[in-house]
Amino acid sequence: MNEQKLTNQQLFIIDGQLVGTILYIISLIISIIVIVNQRKRALNQEEFLTNEESQIITLINKIFIVLLILWFLYLNYKSYQLAKDTNQSTSSLKSQIFASFLSLTAALITLYVVATDFNNTNFQTAEIENPFI
Repeated sequence: MNEQKLTNQQLFIIDGQLVGTILYIISLIISIIVIVNQRKRALNQEEFLTNEESQIITLINKIFIVLLILWFLYLNYKSYQLAKDTNQSTSSLKSQIFASFLSLTAALITLYVVATDFNNTNFQTAEIENPFI
């Protein structure tokens, strides 16, 4: 593999991780906003989101997180391929790919919970809002 192609692939992976991390931080901020709103609701204070808005934001955020995890899974696979093509050890990268699949499973379960509780009038976002998944 020529040096320029190798550098381009490394930069794609690094830039992809940077973009994904920034997007993940945005997702965390959205989760914080929803949780703060739920706290206000629990304290009978004026909320800035309706229950329906909170549900919609949470559902969209969960879909976004699933897409982010898929993006990181793709980057992990690209890292694995790059290491394999340059005759480097791939055992730790295989573990990262496995961890990405576990994260994807957890995110899909969480998305399922949010989606199935979407029309439930007793829906409490804070009960299922996990900003890490």
